This record gives sequence, C-alpha cells and structure tokens, in this order.
Amino acid sequence: MRKWMLMASTTILFGVAVLAFLLFPRSSPEVTAEQANETVISQYGGKVTKNTESGDIYEVEFLRPDGLYLALVNRQNGQIETIELIKKTEPAKELTEQQAEEIALERAIGTIEGVTYNEERNEYDVKVMEETQLSTIVLSAATGEVRSISQEPVEAAAPAEEPEQEPDRIITRDEAVRLAKNTLNGELQEVEFVQTDDGGYYLVEIENDQTEQEATIQIHAIRGDTMSVERND
Repeated sequence: MRKWMLMASTTILFGVAVLAFLLFPRSSPEVTAEQANETVISQYGGKVTKNTESGDIYEVEFLRPDGLYLALVNRQNGQIETIELIKKTEPAKELTEQQAEEIALERAIGTIEGVTYNEERNEYDVKVMEETQLSTIVLSAATGEVRSISQEPVEAAAPAEEPEQEPDRIITRDEAVRLAKNTLNGELQEVEFVQTDDGGYYLVEIENDQTEQEATIQIHAIRGDTMSVERND
C-alpha cells in the first residue's frame, strides 16, 4: 500500500512539473545584450550604437563606414535573424562651392542667388536668378552630378520711369534765376515752372537776409521779361 502511494505521489509531482513547464515557459534569455552585440560586431564589424530588448529579440543598431544598420538577434539562441540598412552614409563632399556654382551656371544662365550645402544628402542646392524665373539646381557634392532642376517664376522688375520731359523753353531755369536777381539779388529759395498756352513762366523766390527783403519774381519762359514782382518785406 505504501509503495502504491509513493508511486502515485511521484506521478502527481511529475505531472505538476510538466504542467508548470507548459504553462510557464522559461523566459530568461540565454544570451545577454553584450553577447548579442559581440555576435553582431564579430560578423559585420562596426560599432554598436544602441541595443534594445523587444520581446524575444535584441534590436542592435550598429554603425559601419557605409551606413547605419539594424540587426535582430534572437535572445534565446543568439542567432542573427535579420539585418537591415537604416541609413546609408554618403561620402564627404569633394566639390567646393565655387565648383558647384560653375556647374549650375552650365545648366541655367543667370546670376548666383545662393548656395546651400545639405550634409545629410551630401548635395548642393544652387539658386540661379534668371530674367523671369529662379532656378534651383541640386547636384551631388561628391561627383557634381546634377540630380534635379526646378524653376519658379519671379515677377519682372518694373521698368524705370522715364523722367518727365520738360517742354521746350527759350529761357532756362538758370537764366530765369539770373534775370530774377536783376530785381532782387539774394539767396535763391525756390523755382517753379508754370505751363501756359503762351509758353509758360517761372516763379523765382529770392530772399536777401541783409536787407530782409523777400520777393517772388515772375519771369516769362519765352520772352524772358519780368511779368510781376510780389514782395514779402
């Protein structure tokens, strides 16, 4: 009887152990994060920049000269399941800004408005102003290859206003002032031309500080005679 009970107890304990194994599978990893890093670097080289636990895998980011990669490492057996290139590293620029401008001017005729270097893409963005549009030439800083050209219209500059042509006159402005000073010699204050049907006239305003005299003399623009004198003494 005791033997039978011992066998039954052993069977029950074994069953409980099996059930516990099935219900609560072992979750502790067999490889550490450091071991996962070593596995990745030993196979692909480079330097680990980040290691993140995600379920049953390690997400190992590592940097190589040609780019940033992501490797997924099984936490149980340490196997590398996948590897992915996240970001490709472009070679450092070789062209100078001046060389980039020269290449851009071969594709668009105008003047350089500005040059911008994009380090992430290793590109130059060169803006060339043409008469009616602004061209943006994107080219590789490593090879000079033109990758894209885009244009946007610009408003044409308004034509410069031509100076108003003065009507033909026999008496010039300076001559009118000289004639006016025959009436009152002093410092010129203002000259105004008034157009009329008979050729117009000048209004010359002169002030003499010494005599404290001030006058506006009207000089005919054709005949040159003094038409009127208005004094403001």
